[in-house]
Amino acid sequence: MRKLKVAMLTLALGIGLVGNSFAMGDAPEKPYKMEKMAEKHERHLEKLKQELNLTDEQFNQIKEIKKQEKEEIKNFFVKEYKNPLLEATKSGKFDKEVFQKTMVENAKKKSEIKAKYLEKMFNVLNDEQRQKFINHMKEKMEKKQERMMNH
Repeated sequence: MRKLKVAMLTLALGIGLVGNSFAMGDAPEKPYKMEKMAEKHERHLEKLKQELNLTDEQFNQIKEIKKQEKEEIKNFFVKEYKNPLLEATKSGKFDKEVFQKTMVENAKKKSEIKAKYLEKMFNVLNDEQRQKFINHMKEKMEKKQERMMNH
């Protein structure tokens, strides 16, 4: 069961990362996409503010935490990210083990960044808000899984 989960995670990340590498070549639409993503992010934060009943101070702290997280993830992709497909084909053949190893290394680094900022965010929230946030993320993940199953 664990191997299946690892394989599914690897596949999902691989598809996403390979898809991102193709999308990154689409320069003319990039500013528009970035603007839309920023708007979506802002709406999400506003919704979170309401759902968790955040004070203005908490909201501003979380906004800053999310800004720092985004910057660190961006730096990771610019400086440390290794393209699994390129790494796996350096010899001229596809090396499945190198591909998987590279995927896991990228995922591990990104998850370390995410965990660091989630911890910071949790430190801003009170106990009730933390529980609401956990429930919010659980519902979000269930919806995502449902969408994946229906496609």
